[in-house]
Amino acid sequence: RKHKSISKTATTTEGLEAMVDLVEQINILLEQDTRYYESQDYLSPSLQPNAQLPTAEVYQSQDAVAPSPSAIINEAWREKICEWSYQVVDHFDFSREIVSISMSFLDRYLSSTLKLVDKKLFQLTAMTCLYLAIKLYEPGSLPMQAMIELSRGYFTVEQMTIMEMDILRILSWHVHPPTSVCFARHFLQLIPAELSNTFKHDLMELTRFLSELAVIDYFFVPKKMSSLGLGALLHAMEIMHLTKFVPDFFEQLKHLHGFNPFANEVNDCRIRLRDLYLQGGYSCGNATMQAEDTREETISPVCVSAFESRTTAYK
Repeated sequence: RKHKSISKTATTTEGLEAMVDLVEQINILLEQDTRYYESQDYLSPSLQPNAQLPTAEVYQSQDAVAPSPSAIINEAWREKICEWSYQVVDHFDFSREIVSISMSFLDRYLSSTLKLVDKKLFQLTAMTCLYLAIKLYEPGSLPMQAMIELSRGYFTVEQMTIMEMDILRILSWHVHPPTSVCFARHFLQLIPAELSNTFKHDLMELTRFLSELAVIDYFFVPKKMSSLGLGALLHAMEIMHLTKFVPDFFEQLKHLHGFNPFANEVNDCRIRLRDLYLQGGYSCGNATMQAEDTREETISPVCVSAFESRTTAYK
């Protein structure tokens, strides 16, 4: 088989013990990413004039008024709701990847409907997307009434139920998006086997953190999750001084169908993540270890000296 040489270099990581053919799995994810789960730049000035008012059924409320063009969604709203979503999943000890999934729902819904959305409708949509993601990936853990209480009674169960069905309809029930972290986990197994599992674990955790930075940033909304996943992994390799493995890694990536690791979008994602990492003060000299949170899923910005001290042998 043409992929036999790849399977020799790929090591099985935790959670992927039953991997049969890594390349074929990645190719399936790439196809899904392109066919079903792309978002567009719905805040683009070229798209906003085409936005329509939402239906009365979706926007029903006792004091509802139609949103005006002067009070429509913006990047700041999205950033705040994303940060709030992380607070919710951390409070209930859910996987932080749920936020990436819920934001995929939200961005694709807003990309597809192109409706004028004011703050109240945006909050309802975002809360429903988060509830739907939790419902699918943490089943039975958070009833809708609990989400209503988190909104301090701002919305009703009826409003949220109607919005949930509208989201599912608009998304055509495509509710299992491959996240950037998912892609990074798969890409990581294509890195040469001489990189130890300890280094791969550290590399994945740093990549996970970079991906979480990207979830909050609207810049990445129209980007493919595969491009973001690879961009995050490449920047994590730069931080950990593991770039000597990149040429062999790229050789393995060539086996993927229709995926170009040298694409401008991949490089744009890497550069943007580098800038966010530096601007946030997460570089070794400025960041501090968040010792109070020990959950692997919720790695906080940490000083990468812990990683860098173990990478000298690979320089």
